Parts: sequence; structure tokens; C-alpha cells
Amino acid sequence: MSATTLKAEVGKLPRVYSTMPYEIPGGGKANVNYAVSGPEGGAPIMLIHGFGASINHWRYNEPFLTGLGYRVVRLDLLGFGASDKPPPEGEFDYNMELFEDVTLKVIEHVEGTGEVKVEGGVGGGWIVGGNSIGGLTALMVGRTLKKRCRGVVLFNTSGGMTSFRYEELPLLLRPILWFVQNMIRKYGNGFWENFKKPENVEQILRDQVYPDNRNVNQELLDIILEPSYDKGAREVFLAVFGGEAGPTPEDIIGQYSEGSKILALWGTGDLWTPLDNGLHPGSKLGDFAKEGVEYELVRLEGAGHCPHDEAPELCHQALGPWLERLQG
Repeated sequence: MSATTLKAEVGKLPRVYSTMPYEIPGGGKANVNYAVSGPEGGAPIMLIHGFGASINHWRYNEPFLTGLGYRVVRLDLLGFGASDKPPPEGEFDYNMELFEDVTLKVIEHVEGTGEVKVEGGVGGGWIVGGNSIGGLTALMVGRTLKKRCRGVVLFNTSGGMTSFRYEELPLLLRPILWFVQNMIRKYGNGFWENFKKPENVEQILRDQVYPDNRNVNQELLDIILEPSYDKGAREVFLAVFGGEAGPTPEDIIGQYSEGSKILALWGTGDLWTPLDNGLHPGSKLGDFAKEGVEYELVRLEGAGHCPHDEAPELCHQALGPWLERLQG
């Protein structure tokens, strides 16, 4: 089926919601797109998308959570969705620390504007969730919030902003990784133009990301492709694709203190961040948690890299009871 024949299951979603000014590290300003929904005073949940996605990738989860009475905050990380896409230059570059900082600034912003009233929420603290690099960002944010974070939800979290770290590779392969990353950043125009073709994006989604293709519709292609036409999108894509991996999820989980709660929802059919193998298997992450940290892994049979969108019902079946226990 070609992309042009796909039908949206849901009406056209807006791209732009609310705007927060953000000071770029090293100088300059940018706008960050975010959305707040759900009953005022509800316990706050922050949702962080993955690489190439945006606010609307939570299209099936936001109504579920607001229906449970939560105040849901979603954001477009700087460089993605409807947020500005400043080019990497000077001291500024795209990395996991940037994504953590942007998320923390949005949390600070919505608390300051009164859009989120943490004191009035159930339990009085944030729940932070994310998919892929958004999951790694969520782990970093939860670590920084400490007691202001009631729990973290991981949806197939990534092992880093990019797939490999030099120290994880044999010595002979490290120069190859360096060469590939630098060639992508400097001469990746053709790679970018080929990658963003609708037919190629659809094929990747069907063959590699969503084993169950039912939710691969025109709406999903719009969510992924529309931001690719924004000014600076190519530069951001190449910078992230060829950037540093950043901290590992194992290291971050090891920094959580007793009483912390982490729920990992993991599609067993994920080819990109495999559950049981690879450099950072989800089934082993709990081994790095300190005594007293509650790490719960739920296997989502057959689901792929984005289970929250591919199999939202499976995610909600596990997420709902976990949230209820968290409130208790």
C-alpha cells in the first residue's frame, strides 16, 4: 500500500499548541512547543517522544490518561515537532543533556504559569514517561527531580541518543564509527532526502518499527513527515543521527535512590532496542537498580519499538494498574 492511499483513523491533529521561550546553551533563544490537557489539579504526567516523533505520537495515550484524571503535559523536544530547530553551531549541539534540560524547563514553566498545580495533584509529584530517546530523557529527568518524581515509565527506552559508543566497540571498529558519524553530519544531504520520502518512511514503519501495521495510517505519516519540512530539520536530523550517544540507561538507573519506581513497558518484537539482546537489553536494566528501587518490566508480546502507538491497549492494561498502585 502506498502512502498516498493511507487513510487517517482520526481527524487532522494540530501541530502547534503552546509556546515556551528557551535559552539555547551558548546564546540565542528558541521556542519550544508543548501541550497541557486533562483536569486542573490532576496529578501531572510528562510524556516525551522519541527520535523523529513529536507531541502527537501520544495520540492514543493522552485521552486514556486524561480520562483517568491526570494532567498530561507533552512537549516537542528542541529540534523536533513544532519546536524550533536551531542549527548546531559554536558551543551548541544536540545531545541527551539538552533534551533533559528542555524537559525540565517545560516542567518549571507549566508550574510557574499555573497550568500544572503539583501541590493539588494526587501524590503531589510528577510521573515522567518516554519512548526511545524520550525514555532515556525521562530517566534523566526523573533522576534530577528526585523526590519530586513519583515514578518513571519507559516505553522501549533507547541505549543512547545514537546506537553505539566508542567504548562499546572493538578497537578496530572505532575508527569506522567515527568516519560514518562525521560523513553523515557533513555530507548527509542525500541520505536525508532519501530518508524523508513518504514511501520510505512508511516502509520502515511497516517492516522495522510496527510489527502490527494497523496504526500505520496517514495520520502517523503526517506526525513524522510534516516537521521534516521545517527550517533546520535536516541539520537537526543529521546532528542527532551522527551525535554522541550520551549516558547509558544502566548508569542512570543505578543513580536512583531507594523508594524510586520505574515501570518498563517493552515490545518483544522491537528490532531497534531489543528486549533480550543487544548492548542494552531491557530485560537486564533492572539488574543495575539499587536495593529498594522498584523496577517492574512488562513484556508486550509482539509489539515493536513504539508500543504506546502500535499497541496502546496493551500498554494501558499494564499502565493503568501501576498508576493506581502509585497513587495508593
